[in-house]
Amino acid sequence: MATSNPLSFPTVPSLTLSQTSVDETSALSLAHHRTAADVCELFYGESPPAWQTVERFYDAHATYENPFLTATSKDTISDVHALAHTLSQLDIPKPWAVLRALFRLSPDTRWENTWFRGLSMWNEVNNISECETFDGHKRTMVEHTLHILILPGLHSASGPQPADPSPTSFLPGSDSTMSLLLSDHANARSVPFQHPPHSLWPPSPLHLKLPIITRLSFNDAGKITYHRDFWDVKDLLGLLPGMTLVQWVSSRIAAQSIRGIVSVGRAFLRTPPRDEEAGVPSGATYGGGTKW
Repeated sequence: MATSNPLSFPTVPSLTLSQTSVDETSALSLAHHRTAADVCELFYGESPPAWQTVERFYDAHATYENPFLTATSKDTISDVHALAHTLSQLDIPKPWAVLRALFRLSPDTRWENTWFRGLSMWNEVNNISECETFDGHKRTMVEHTLHILILPGLHSASGPQPADPSPTSFLPGSDSTMSLLLSDHANARSVPFQHPPHSLWPPSPLHLKLPIITRLSFNDAGKITYHRDFWDVKDLLGLLPGMTLVQWVSSRIAAQSIRGIVSVGRAFLRTPPRDEEAGVPSGATYGGGTKW
């Protein structure tokens, strides 16, 4: 005779996907995302460089790399920040100010007498993702776009610029934090960014875009130990006038050339075609029928 079991076992409450994704996102991950966004803005944005910022973000033995240089100290990284900030807002001085500075006619004259702004750059963060390496360290990947606007004075001014996103907007309890947590992908993060006060419609040939991928490695203290920026060669060449069309033509010619070289090699070595190697009858078609 079967008897019922009087013991009741505890049950595990089920969690929804949204609750799980929120619980998995820790305060440390949010700090890494905020640091990544601030570092990209510091390198390619309009934020003025500061030694305190480099001291706060980077480890004492941090390394920065891009396709053109390698910095192995915080002093060099700070100099790179200063150079990037200078190029982001490049002003053209007046001719007489240049002459006075070259011939030292006025020792107190500096490059303050600007004629017009020749270059303006700003950064747009598209996506921030994070992963953990086998040794337990955190690694953050940032996909962002560097906008380069030549002669920004030729573009019409748009409406008032939105207010700067406050640092507290990345902290728990704010609306932007919920947008960071409740995203389509568990590791995807969207960060607010600023647009320049210029109207870029219709598209201007003086507006250049360079996609960049930034990889940041953090230590246990949350400091950046390795910072590397990846620039694609195709994107770099696309910044030059006319190179986009040249790349479009040359890449297809190169693909057809490789096909011709393979055909010549097969004919020279008397290698059967791919269909004969795979055992496909010559009369068979890819649609499943045969030729009669």
